[in-house]
Amino acid sequence: MTEFTPKRRSFIIGAGSALLVSFLPFKAFAQGPTAVCSRAGQKIIFKGKNYVCTKSKGKLAWSVLAPAKPPILIHPTPSSAAPAPATPAATPSHTPPAPAKTSSSPAPAPTPSKVSGYLVAHLSELTDGQSKVVSAKDLTGQLKFIALYLAGNVVIAHSAICTHQGCTVGESGKQLACPCHGSVYNAQTGAVEQGPAPLPLPAYKVAQIGNDIYIV
Repeated sequence: MTEFTPKRRSFIIGAGSALLVSFLPFKAFAQGPTAVCSRAGQKIIFKGKNYVCTKSKGKLAWSVLAPAKPPILIHPTPSSAAPAPATPAATPSHTPPAPAKTSSSPAPAPTPSKVSGYLVAHLSELTDGQSKVVSAKDLTGQLKFIALYLAGNVVIAHSAICTHQGCTVGESGKQLACPCHGSVYNAQTGAVEQGPAPLPLPAYKVAQIGNDIYIV
């Protein structure tokens, strides 16, 4: 009668585990988007690659399109864009080159191959100097309301949820206005211009790939 010593038992368990792994599909171990695929046509970027949600045999799944091929441009948050209006007064000589540098310098900042985010709008839908409020599902499937503002070639994004009592703000040219209690925000900086809102709108980081605008 065979006696199962601790060493023999460990060997059998290890061999069995290896055999089981060899029969499991490779896809189970492949790294892919962890985002929720909720509707056909939904687009995301995951670690620098474009994915689209497709429906096959009644099931939704992510399909990789290709590495993002226009380059991924990372647009600055309003916190870095906000000082721009104050700069011309102190150093007028630097005012003209500032917009051009802002649109080109952020491009290589974060490593594009590691960028992940969800599609919220297209650049062609925005008007320079005007606010636009959009809604989109984030990587966890939660609906988000986002206020976009185009300043030259730079897309600026904020949460569109009023910091007073959580109402969704509306577009109002260069401003964002809360329909509930009258708070008004600067669409470019997110700053409160009229209360009762106690805090500015939280900012988002933006990634642009060609005509597509993502929140990352």
